[in-house]
Amino acid sequence: MAVAATAFGSAPTFAKLAFDNSITPSSLQSYRFFITFVVILFVTIAAKQVTKPTPTHLPRLFILAISTGFSSLCYMTSVKYVPVAVASLTFFTFPLVVAPISHLMKIDKLTEIKVVAMIIAFCGLCLLLGTTYNLQWVGISMAFAAGLFVATSFIVSKPLTEDLSPLTMAVFATGLPCLAYAISCILSGDLTHPQNFPGGVGLVANSICHAIGLTCCYAAIARLGPTRTAVMMNVEPLISVLAAYLILGQAVTIVQSLGIIGVVSGIVLMSYTRSD
Repeated sequence: MAVAATAFGSAPTFAKLAFDNSITPSSLQSYRFFITFVVILFVTIAAKQVTKPTPTHLPRLFILAISTGFSSLCYMTSVKYVPVAVASLTFFTFPLVVAPISHLMKIDKLTEIKVVAMIIAFCGLCLLLGTTYNLQWVGISMAFAAGLFVATSFIVSKPLTEDLSPLTMAVFATGLPCLAYAISCILSGDLTHPQNFPGGVGLVANSICHAIGLTCCYAAIARLGPTRTAVMMNVEPLISVLAAYLILGQAVTIVQSLGIIGVVSGIVLMSYTRSD
């Protein structure tokens, strides 16, 4: 899970590097899902984790693939419009929306601790966004939408884990987006390539991060369970901020740092489960 969090946290920075060197969002997704699909399929076969889905699994697998494809497109494209730190922290606030909806649907109880966590994270997000950045709200909206797609994938995948191996689910989750983005780019003639070495590094590194992140994440869920895995994923926004600073030179102000602390604290508190 530590490897997965590092890979996922670094991916937006490499996507930004690719975008800054003349590659389109659809092209990035085409390369990204092709490499991810090939790597995960190879690992699935090598590890002998192939499980055959039944017709009853197909609707959920389809929704899982759609959610995976759109979450990747929205999240990676968001860094084209806003700084990586803003995109990452906005993406990770989706539990603030999922929690009250789950409470109303009687899926998960909204406790006092979770309410406090939502308030802290919301205040942190206000500090993060209310700065001198010339933010484009299309980027903020895409990052938040990506989080909602991820939440959807978690909901539909829970019953699938009882019958299918995590890697088999990953093959289906990446195979359909891989095919869809490839066909879209070919038909539209929008398949572009990086114009220089840094752009190529960004494209390849982003794709490898996606492949490693998904593979290790599903492997961690199989061994640790979804709850413990989700808690460990809370370090991902911090890795995103650090990677953006080291690779892109995107520094954060003191006020933004306080906002980041608030958002991350709220996310961690949201994951807190009181022992009986």
